[in-house]
Amino acid sequence: MADPLANRSHTAIIMPMQYRQGPGTIRELPHAVSGFGEAAEALVIATSGGWKRLGGIVEKWRADGLRSKLAEFGGECSEAEIERLKREAEISRADVVVGIGGGKLLDAAKSVAFRLCLPIVIVPTIASSDAPCSALSVIYDEEGRVAKFETHPRNPDLVLVDTELILQAPLRYLAAGMGDALATAPEALANLRAGGRTILGASPTRLGTAVAELCGRILDEDGAQAYDDAARGIRSEAFERVVEANTLLSGIGFESGGLAAAHSLHDGLTELPDCHHLLHGEKVGFCTAVQATLLGNPFEAAKHLRFCRRIGLPASLAETGLIGDPSELRVKLLVAGRRTLDPGESIHELGRALTASEIADAFEETDRIAKELFG
Repeated sequence: MADPLANRSHTAIIMPMQYRQGPGTIRELPHAVSGFGEAAEALVIATSGGWKRLGGIVEKWRADGLRSKLAEFGGECSEAEIERLKREAEISRADVVVGIGGGKLLDAAKSVAFRLCLPIVIVPTIASSDAPCSALSVIYDEEGRVAKFETHPRNPDLVLVDTELILQAPLRYLAAGMGDALATAPEALANLRAGGRTILGASPTRLGTAVAELCGRILDEDGAQAYDDAARGIRSEAFERVVEANTLLSGIGFESGGLAAAHSLHDGLTELPDCHHLLHGEKVGFCTAVQATLLGNPFEAAKHLRFCRRIGLPASLAETGLIGDPSELRVKLLVAGRRTLDPGESIHELGRALTASEIADAFEETDRIAKELFG
């Protein structure tokens, strides 16, 4: 009798060594850095706007004994920017790298740390993606297109999530984080059903799949409430749960539960200048609906579109910035479709031979569903 597990790989799971979430956790940074050595010198990477948002916290850190050099992030997680920051870390003889900011900055900080074999502490100031907890950096070219994915030997040593700080961020970022997290369960389940593998080259663990499903359940139950509470400046239980889903659960879910089409479809959209104004999660949310369409589930696509519309995410092609006459739009979608199918993209975990034309069809059909739903 044939072995039903004959094609199944070994399983594997990864996650941050330590994750702390709650109001005021950013104040723990000096103590956290001292854990890497009493006289540990930190290279602290942030944007100029990030320094302003931190206000007197930096002075308080120094009063508490944090030895650090501040480095300003240039705005793009590109090869040139990573190498520039790496040189700053080398010149300052840093013992640990600290990244404070959003997804691209944190990805750059991870690459700097791991290229120098240094510990990395991640302090997200927005809950806009699952980048803080992952062992992955998405590296872009200077035009804002995805250039490559850099995998790291381990996840961050420590992730400090200060929900007071995150609550102060523009609401758009929380919504984008929910868009990114929206893909976690559908992608993990599609990967599992297709017998796919995770970014670890392993079969999904049951824990990874369960975490992905929990991530989706929290968005279903708390997403809209968290969005409304954040809009009113209320740090509610729903808000705390969604921040955890956006940051920790989505991170574990995508790495150890598996990816499928949605993130590859996102990468396709990065080829189009029309979409460069969108945040990562704003594209991923819509692409989660496109994945459902591609897999022949229009009812699931409609559910995802309703959620996106409820929290202000793009829920149509026009809302992603893709406009024009049908023939012009088709050409753009074929460009995105070809990029979606690049070798190494997670869409191939579905085990289906797809064409750029089928990808374009799925985008168009999802847009048709959106027009039926919203007019």
